[in-house]
Amino acid sequence: MSFLVVEGLVAGYGEARVLHGVDLSVAEGEICAILGPNGAGKTTLLRALSGMVRARGVIRLGGTALTGRPPDAVARLGVAHVPEGRGTFMPLTVEENLRLGAFVRRRGREVEDDLDRVCTYFPPLRDRLGQVAGSLSGGEQQMLALGRALMLRPRVLLLDEPSLGLAPLVTRELFRIVQAINQEERTTVVVVEQNAHLALGVARQAHVLETGRIVLSGTAERIRADEQVAQSYLGYRV
Repeated sequence: MSFLVVEGLVAGYGEARVLHGVDLSVAEGEICAILGPNGAGKTTLLRALSGMVRARGVIRLGGTALTGRPPDAVARLGVAHVPEGRGTFMPLTVEENLRLGAFVRRRGREVEDDLDRVCTYFPPLRDRLGQVAGSLSGGEQQMLALGRALMLRPRVLLLDEPSLGLAPLVTRELFRIVQAINQEERTTVVVVEQNAHLALGVARQAHVLETGRIVLSGTAERIRADEQVAQSYLGYRV
């Protein structure tokens, strides 16, 4: 059964249209990879799903319509967005950043428990709760961005280029943690990622986006075996 459903999605900025009728679906508890060249509309797709850009068409999460809702309302329905560039509040401490992720929640005890839960996934953050976020390394800032999203207790986690600017070892560790979150908490994940090898290694299904349209969809195995994808994104011929 499809959990996240997108049908005929059109979105853009002002008069500039970026997405031209995107259709896709993601089952609950799956990891879905979105691949495509720069300028294909991948970031705009995630922004449309989280309510950050105006969109037309159908976006449903568990049967609830998201289209036209503002970002805070979408977040209250369980959609957490980790944007490209992380979106960390640099002057605030690590703990303050994490607590901001729980802004739609009111149960104090659960929030305290989730602070501990996030630090279990990201041990380096535990020793830096009082540290200003701007002083963290790039990898630690990405951990903080993911941890802040987890504080929402999301049903869907949207990740935009989580490996951007990170060393390969740090990137592999982040993707390992994303897999653990998906498996242990059954959180649905939609990840936009230039490193197609990594994305297809953790995803169950994938979609290739070009010039604002989905041009190929299928299981990660099928997408990996496609000759065009292999040449364009994976660096080899099938």
